[in-house]
Amino acid sequence: MSSDITPNNQEPLPNKSKGLLALVIFLGVLIIIATTILIGTIISRITHRNTSTNPTVYTPIPVTRLVSVLQEPKDTQIVQIMRQSDNLLVISLKGGGTDRLVVWDIIQQKKISEIQLSN
Repeated sequence: MSSDITPNNQEPLPNKSKGLLALVIFLGVLIIIATTILIGTIISRITHRNTSTNPTVYTPIPVTRLVSVLQEPKDTQIVQIMRQSDNLLVISLKGGGTDRLVVWDIIQQKKISEIQLSN
């Protein structure tokens, strides 16, 4: 029996096939490298876990005033509250007179200004 494929019988690969073969080999190498990095990262994270038994405890900030009171006329409704910065709120009010916007200081717990809106 003679084999049809021998080194002397082989036809040379065309340039397209050579490029495709090089691309397949390159992508195979990339897959092997990426898999190695992934497995190394998983092993590293498992072996270097934080082993402290003390959970992080957050202490609340002491509150100097328990209740903020926005003194407005009867039948006033809060339409919307918008945070403007770390310590400022803009509160949109309706009812109890003309519609208005109130700028409220969270830290000092007081009204900074009030803007009357025309109807």
